[in-house]
Amino acid sequence: MNADGDDRRIDDKGRITIPQRMRERLNLEECERVSVELEDGAIVVRPRVSRSAFVDAMEGCLTAETKSTDAPTVAPADLKADWTSDLPDGS
Repeated sequence: MNADGDDRRIDDKGRITIPQRMRERLNLEECERVSVELEDGAIVVRPRVSRSAFVDAMEGCLTAETKSTDAPTVAPADLKADWTSDLPDGS
């Protein structure tokens, strides 16, 4: 166990509580969605980045100068369809 480790108990509904200091380090707020995955036999919990937060963070990163010469060209409508295919209709 590393310095950030903390023993927790799984309750009768399969839930655990993430220690407050860990939530604070990850800037996790109450009711915020997270991603839970299995990696090399461990359960990994990560903050889930919203689409809008991702777009805001990436704004200006891809330009004509930074685009790879072998990067495929994707039509904006196709990109939007790919990014929103899991959203309810009308989103």
